[in-house]
Amino acid sequence: MITYIVCEGHLDAQILQTVLPANLLTDVGVVAAGGVSAVESLARSLVVRRRVPVVIVVDADSVVSELVEQRRKDIEETVESVSINTPFKVVMAVPEMEIIFFKDVSLLSRLLGYIPHQDILARAALKPKETLEELISQSEIIHNPSEIIDRLTDKDIEILQLSSVMQEIVHFLRSVRETANAV
Repeated sequence: MITYIVCEGHLDAQILQTVLPANLLTDVGVVAAGGVSAVESLARSLVVRRRVPVVIVVDADSVVSELVEQRRKDIEETVESVSINTPFKVVMAVPEMEIIFFKDVSLLSRLLGYIPHQDILARAALKPKETLEELISQSEIIHNPSEIIDRLTDKDIEILQLSSVMQEIVHFLRSVRETANAV
């Protein structure tokens, strides 16, 4: 492996494997660790034992910038203490990874098979995972979040790739690949 992407859960891993450009995922392992503390532990292990670059993707669980930055800093300090010269990147999904589905309401509406009420969509800014689950429960087409991912078209994926979370990951993966090719 050239790089690992360590995230919290299986849905996050499925989103990352589907949305990130396929050419950047060659020799990249996407691993669902099973929670924030497990993400930190696994990332530390990969950095120490394998000495390969690691992207750590976690939900911020907040939209308050000070709290998001403090959480990022805490994770960075934990991994940096063992990283020596191994590159790593902490990417915060603010407030949760599922927020990427709410950047384009027409895309979400098409996937769900109906136009969600604006009041429900407004809640997504703070609780996208919970809101997405509620919207799915009202859909006659989609029955779980994995089905949304399975229904994404190439055009949908291009739209989702524009999210800040995906852009941060893409930037890091490209820089790691360029460094590896230069050696």
